[in-house]
Amino acid sequence: MREHRAVYAARSVRISGAAPPLKLTNNAAWLIGCRVSGDLLNLLLFVIISRHLGPAGIGAYSYGFAVSTFVFVIGCLGIEEYGLRRFARIESDRRASFFAELLGAQLLMIAVAIVGVAVYLALTRATHATILTVALLTAFQASVAIARTLFIPSMSQQRMMLPAVADLLMRALAFGIAGLTIQFSNVALPLSLIGFPVSAVLLMIVGSQSAARYGAPVRVAISRPTLSGIAAVLWSFALIEVFVQLLSRVGVIALTLHSGQAAAGVFATGLRLVEVTLMPLAFLGVAAYPRLSQLYVSNTEEFRRDSSQLMWLMVLVSAGSAWGLTFIAPVLLVPVLGARFAGMEPAVAAMAFVAVVQGLEVTLGRLLYSSDRQVRRAWIIVAGAALNTVLCVLLVPRAGVYGAIAAGAASYAMIDIAYALTLRRPVTARRLLLILAALAAGLALGATVTAVFAGWALPLWARALGSAAAFLAVVGSTYWYASARSAPL
Repeated sequence: MREHRAVYAARSVRISGAAPPLKLTNNAAWLIGCRVSGDLLNLLLFVIISRHLGPAGIGAYSYGFAVSTFVFVIGCLGIEEYGLRRFARIESDRRASFFAELLGAQLLMIAVAIVGVAVYLALTRATHATILTVALLTAFQASVAIARTLFIPSMSQQRMMLPAVADLLMRALAFGIAGLTIQFSNVALPLSLIGFPVSAVLLMIVGSQSAARYGAPVRVAISRPTLSGIAAVLWSFALIEVFVQLLSRVGVIALTLHSGQAAAGVFATGLRLVEVTLMPLAFLGVAAYPRLSQLYVSNTEEFRRDSSQLMWLMVLVSAGSAWGLTFIAPVLLVPVLGARFAGMEPAVAAMAFVAVVQGLEVTLGRLLYSSDRQVRRAWIIVAGAALNTVLCVLLVPRAGVYGAIAAGAASYAMIDIAYALTLRRPVTARRLLLILAALAAGLALGATVTAVFAGWALPLWARALGSAAAFLAVVGSTYWYASARSAPL
């Protein structure tokens, strides 16, 4: 449901006073630090699985996560986005009842998602090992989804340290149990994952205590009018979350079903590296979201200025992710993940294309949320996911991992173009063109320098430094030129 600008503007002073820049910076630091640490632990588990179980083990683990993630997505369905905004604005005496209604709606959605996963496993005739893996990871994902809702009261009060730290400790416990079990015993992969649901239940306990502390004791209320009202608001957020997951996971699923778990493991490894390197960009967007949302209705020029600064960060982080996948990841692949990944370096390096276009989607999508264009974003994501699915069906049988990479990169590129066209008024076309042109020119020059240096038989470190210097020269000079000419940044 789109809220009127007048309502936002009337509350602009109160909202802006509740989230000073320093607090936003601290919250972003906690969110980024804890989540990146958690992903590094997950990456360490990837390493352990790959060294002991090989690409097939990585493929089985990634497939289980890809399927069970739909339970998390459907169990959230925009709950956090809507809950944070609503909980911060309603009167204190209504918070407990609203929270009970929100939990009731979420539990019903999780139940529907679990039934859907069970039907999918039956239709695909999954093995007993696959069923057990998916069941354990599904219990984990469902519990984490509920825990995130339980932390909404504290998050709405700008208290983000406890949720971030609790999530990190939960992941450390789950990954630690799995890693130690695989490292020092000969049990099958599914049995090593028992720590996942256990740790998530502990996280729910901490979340329940946090919710009660901030005025929302855990209760569940379910009624038809309540569900109808929540559904009327959540449908566009829900559509985005479901199809974003399909967009990012369909390649893993297609490769698993057609090319086997080893091919899926290679693609999943590259996808994980992309996600980890883009994580700072994602959480900077989360931290900036409240301020951008308020500025959109209270100060248009400030909104455009802050949006531009976020997009310049997008340029640096997405290009940095691509640079790392091109020059660093292939060198470390075999030493870190094991000899069975030998020969797969070019496939991981090719994920650099996905990193660039996915980095744009993360930031431009957040700007669409901030400018009340979530419905438009929903339909763009649906179109992108449909395109990715069709391209995977066409390309994966012919090109395997490279087909999945090409399908993902083309789909994200289409989404980015549609996002840019949608944002040309709130952000202004001039700002968008300036920043996107700088990114494209920098990448083109960096790739040219890399190719020239390769022809001269220069070592890899020289090509890497030359590529980075060329890119930064283009982007830095563009930013300086815009500043000197008082152009929009």
